[in-house]
Amino acid sequence: MNRDLLVFSAVLILAISLVVSGNAFLEAKKAENAPIDENLELQRALAYGEIQNVMAAHTYCYEAQKQAYEIENFWSKRDDISYGAQNVGREAVINYFVKTNDAAHKAKLKRMSELYPDEVKNIPENEGIGDMVIHLATTPYIEVAGDCKTAKGLWYVPSINVEIDQNGDPVPVTIWEKCDVDFIKEDGKWKIWHFTQWVQFAAPLNKSLVDGSFQLSRPFFSPQPLGGQEAGRQPAQQPVDMSQTKSKDQAYSTKRVADWRPGLPKPYNTWENLTSEVSK
Repeated sequence: MNRDLLVFSAVLILAISLVVSGNAFLEAKKAENAPIDENLELQRALAYGEIQNVMAAHTYCYEAQKQAYEIENFWSKRDDISYGAQNVGREAVINYFVKTNDAAHKAKLKRMSELYPDEVKNIPENEGIGDMVIHLATTPYIEVAGDCKTAKGLWYVPSINVEIDQNGDPVPVTIWEKCDVDFIKEDGKWKIWHFTQWVQFAAPLNKSLVDGSFQLSRPFFSPQPLGGQEAGRQPAQQPVDMSQTKSKDQAYSTKRVADWRPGLPKPYNTWENLTSEVSK
């Protein structure tokens, strides 16, 4: 009888020990995983402010005409970056966003030095003369991926832009657009990956904002040839008829209903999951 009691007591103690040790193991695993999950949520929460800083840096660099600095410091180092649908790949983005703007700066400075030789010297320090680009990145709407590796953002961007024409006279224009931007995290920093502009309307400041007759034309802005192409092969930029509603342009018209382009970013877990959903 005593022997049976001893055996029963031993089995009971063993069972209790297993339960206690099992619970301890589960609690340890839970504690081990919790910092990871909490850290990921913290990183996602911090991402919203960091991404807005990157977008603000884009607007400030644009005003200072420091496109090369922007590409170097705030864009992804990947080869598949893009600036609009027509500039896909690192070489194409640098060609359009940096080299073409640099060429326009040189051409404008040359013209101004010819018109005002006593006031304007054709020296590198004066490149960018006659330009004023003020973009206001407003109403940020950002979705950070569940894995905190990528993000999508949408901004409304009203702007005031001034360039000179061939006579050296200022041409002030307001352009209102939406910027649809994808971001990717590299070495712990958020970087611009894909940048798309959806033009709402453009109008000179001396005309009605809803005057659809205005054509956006930049007299000194001609795309530079990509590597391997001969200079002069690419045609100069043609005027854009802002009165026509195109695939992305959304010019105001009394006969058109405001539409939903681009759509607000939706929550997603991974970039691969997002792109597979879009392709369906």
